[in-house]
This record gives sequence, C-alpha cells and structure tokens, in this order.
Amino acid sequence: MLKKGTRFEMSIMYWVILLGLFLFISYNNLFFGWSIQNYLTNKIEFEIFSRYVFILFTSFIESFIYILFIRFSVFIFNRAFIKQTKSE
Repeated sequence: MLKKGTRFEMSIMYWVILLGLFLFISYNNLFFGWSIQNYLTNKIEFEIFSRYVFILFTSFIESFIYILFIRFSVFIFNRAFIKQTKSE
C-alpha cells in the first residue's frame, strides 16, 4: 500500500465517500457537536467566520482519516482474500 516511490491515488468511489462523510460530519459538528448556535450574532465578525472555517477544516481532516482507515481495511481484506485463494 505505501511503498517508496509509489503515488497515492484514490478512485472516484473514495472521493464520493469522502464527500458524503464530510457533509455528514460537518453538519453534525456545526449544528450539534460544537454548539455553534450558542455563539451566533446578527453581524458577521471575523471570529465567527474563523470558527466556521476551523470547524469545516477539522471536519475535512476527520473525514480524510476515516477514508484512510476504510482504504487500509479494504487493502487488508484484499490481501487476506488473495492469500486464502492462492492456498486453495
């Protein structure tokens, strides 16, 4: 999976899963997890904007880590399945 000199490539399926995870996690963090509704005011301030950007950034990083775990588990299952079929 990770060898020196290989490129990291993700198929379209992983990008779609990443987008879905990002939307779900960011929605959950914005409206329920971080309690952002308690800090709202009528005027747009830099502090509120930066809080939104920080929440979206951490949501994207969290989604990407989930994708890496999913990709690693698929790699392990494929490796185990290939070994199992070769031994039979």
